[in-house]
Order: sequence, then structure tokens, then C-alpha cells
Amino acid sequence: MRDICLPARFFFWKEIEDKVMAFLRHIYKSFPNKTVLEDVDLAINRGEVVALIGENGAGKTTLLEILRGKLKPDAGSVQVSGVVGYVPQEAVLGKTIRQSFSATTQSWQINYALGRTGLGDKNLSTPISVLSGGQKTRLAFAGVLAQDPEPSLLLLDEPTNNLDANGLVWLADFVRSFDGAVLLVSHDREFINNTATKIAELHNGKLTQYGGDYDFYREQKGLEEAAARMRYQQNIEERSHLTKAITAQRENSKHAHEHFKSSDNDKMQNHYFKNRVTVKYGKQARMLEKRLDQLEEVERPEFAKDYRIVLGGEVDSGKLVLSLNEICKGFPEPVLDSVDLEIRGGERVHVQGKNGSGKTTLLTIAARQSNPDSGEVSYGTRISVGYFSQNVDGLDHHTTGLNNLVATEAQMTDIFREARSLELTDTDLKKPVSELSRGQQAKLGFAKLLLGSHHLLILDEPTNHLDIPTREQIESALLQYRGAVLFASHDKYFAQKLKPTKELQL
Repeated sequence: MRDICLPARFFFWKEIEDKVMAFLRHIYKSFPNKTVLEDVDLAINRGEVVALIGENGAGKTTLLEILRGKLKPDAGSVQVSGVVGYVPQEAVLGKTIRQSFSATTQSWQINYALGRTGLGDKNLSTPISVLSGGQKTRLAFAGVLAQDPEPSLLLLDEPTNNLDANGLVWLADFVRSFDGAVLLVSHDREFINNTATKIAELHNGKLTQYGGDYDFYREQKGLEEAAARMRYQQNIEERSHLTKAITAQRENSKHAHEHFKSSDNDKMQNHYFKNRVTVKYGKQARMLEKRLDQLEEVERPEFAKDYRIVLGGEVDSGKLVLSLNEICKGFPEPVLDSVDLEIRGGERVHVQGKNGSGKTTLLTIAARQSNPDSGEVSYGTRISVGYFSQNVDGLDHHTTGLNNLVATEAQMTDIFREARSLELTDTDLKKPVSELSRGQQAKLGFAKLLLGSHHLLILDEPTNHLDIPTREQIESALLQYRGAVLFASHDKYFAQKLKPTKELQL
């Protein structure tokens, strides 16, 4: 048989094809009254972990659905090689571990997948109801890994939800070691830092890519924003300069024409020189107008139109705000055993622990939303306490968002200011709370908290379902806040930004 000699470029392009797991080119997608994706290009290569970020509603889920083949773009091409595995935010599981897998999945595949996700010691008949939130997340991963053939491209939609510190370590290790490519949607900046090799940001329908992790992206984004502000300011100054120069030339022309007189009072000579001066100034003015017309129009940067969250509720640094004395609680086994805590004005206390360690129980007791089995909870004199639950329990879902905020008896100007600071539009506020997304409900709950001017804020996983821009707004507000904060959060980036003055380990 004769040997077949193939050109070197064949092997080059074959290597490229083997490396590219997914390729989106010139993708457009619109829904009624909104363009979500506009001329989007994205290549996902083997070995890459791409973090897809953007504000809620930016189109991240739409992009995932297009990659999954569940949604067709209005225009553009989609190429996906290999098998796609998808882990949604809220996976649909069966009543038992076995029922959470496809009926056609064989036992060896299930055991293999459970072993890879750290659930190898679980019996297949184990009820889902006894699993923690983190274990349910791992089971959702196992369901995807049990596919035959195994996925080579993983699409993960908010995979860090419900994971405690140990679960986050496991997931980061899993993602980094995955033999394929990963596209993940996440608002967890610490997790992105620990896993991502590339950032893809969706904003106003456009996709911008940055090599590196979240911190590198934020640094580059800051440089871009500073450059955009400078370009805008320079453009404004140049336009003002040219406009003033044009006005001056026309005034000079008018003045010269009206007041020019020759020394010998010759009318013809006077008329001749007046026309020459007018032409001269007119020509200079036209040249300046041409420069003004040719000057590029620079759009005002969006971040120049910013609304800042305002937190009231200042309290003296030495004043006692909250005291917990020998708090005990059991269900029926002890969850909290003789917990003591004292918080004074200005302190920020971070409650840490694994899922099930009693963090939420302690916060509800501190907020007097539930009672301890024994122990005492006391507040300082004239201390107002605001409580934010991870399920946003403090909202009336049967009325509008605006009515929920009006119930705080705050001024309407303050209500709309805080709503705008959290990117809640007038349209959002007119909707019943039940029609808002989980992210919008979380923003509404936080806006309601802000309007109370509380001296103590008790926050249980306050960043759940919030996009990164909103998290950064809240961080900035809490850093300026002069009251006290007691909070529990698996968002390590958020916790570090708040610079806790105390930590309580459960």
C-alpha cells in the first residue's frame, strides 16, 4: 500500500479542530423589546475554564441554552464538538439517589460518577431529603458525569450555590482537573479566581473577553474605564474649545466689519478692507467648524451615571449593640451549644462553619426570628435591628415591589434612590414580587433593609442570587456603614472585602 503524505497544514488544522470544543460566531438573539446577544463570538478550547459573567438579565442563560442546542440564535453559527454536560442552578432530582439518574444508566456508571463527586459511600436507596444542599449539588454533577460517553464540555450555571467551604474546595479541584473544557456562570469571584483561565463578560448584548482570572479582569476593566473617562473628558474639552473659538472668530468678523475705518476716509478702500477682514475671519471660522464636525462623538461612559447605596444607622463604637449569652438549640441533637457573643458599634462579625453547623439558626435567634432552647438575647438601648434572610422571607409576595418599600414609611425620593442603586427599575417595582426573579427579589429585600436605617444588620448569605456589580455596590456601602454587622457568607471574596473585626466559628 502506498504511503499517503499529507501537508503539514493538514495536521495543524486538525490539531486546532481537536482543541476547539465549542465555537460561536456572529451570534444574534433578541426577545420582545430587548436584544440580548449582538454579534457575539466565543471559542472554548480544551483545557480552558471560561467564566461567563455579567449583570442579571445580561443573557448568560440564553448563551448557555444556545450552546446546549435548546435555543436557536436569530443569526450566526454554532459548532460544538463532543458531548455537552449541563448542570443547572436547581437540578431536578428523584426521590432517591438511584432515581436521580436516568433509568437507562447502568450501575457501574452510577458508581463511577458517585465516586468522582465524593458520594461513593452513599447507598443508592438513600432518600434525597436527607442530603445537604452541597450533596444535592454533587449528585447533580454525578448525573451529568454518568452520561455515556462522558461529557467533554461542561456548562455550569451557578454551581457554587448551596456549597459550604469544603464543597467549594472540592468543586474548584474538580473543575481544574476536568479533562475537557468548562464554561461556568458564576457570581462567586473567589471561585472564579481559583478556576478560570479566561473571563467572558456580557454587557448590553456584547461579549468582551479577558485572559486570566477575575482579579486580572477587574484590573483591566478599571484601566478601560479610566481611559474611557479620559477620552470623554478630552472630547468635551476639545468641543468646548472649538465652539468658543468659532464664536470668537464670528464676533471678531462682526466687530471688524462694523468698526473698520481707513485713515483717509476712502469709501471704496474702506469697503474693500472690510470685506477682506470678513472673509479672513469667516474662513477661519469655517475651518474650525469643519474640525468640530470631524471630531469623533464620544459617548458618555455608563459608570459616570452611578447611584451609590446609602446606609444609615450610625452607632457609637463603644456602645453595646447585641449580646448572646450561652445560647443553646437542638433539633433534637444540639446544634448550638452555649454560644456567647458580644457586638459593639462599628464591629463586623463573620459567622463561619460547614453547612448544618447552625449559622442560620444562630442568626435567626440573634434577630429574634426564633427562640433558643436556653440562653439570653439582648440588644443595646434604642438599637434598631435589620435582618436579611437567604430566602428573603421579609417580602410580601402578593403585592408589588414598590408597596413593599413604601411599607418602610421612607420618603419616596429615598425609596427610588435605593432601588436605582440596586438596578431595580420602575417597571420592576410595579410588578408583584412573585413575578420577580430570585435575583430581583434579593435586591428588593436588600433595598427594604437599607431604608430602615438600622444600627445592627444581621445578614444571612446576603449575596445569594446577586450579580457581581450589585455585590460590589453592597460591599462598598457596608464598608462605609457606621453601624454593626453580623453576617454569614460562603462568598469568601465578599467576606474578605468586609474586613471582619471578629470571626465566630461554629
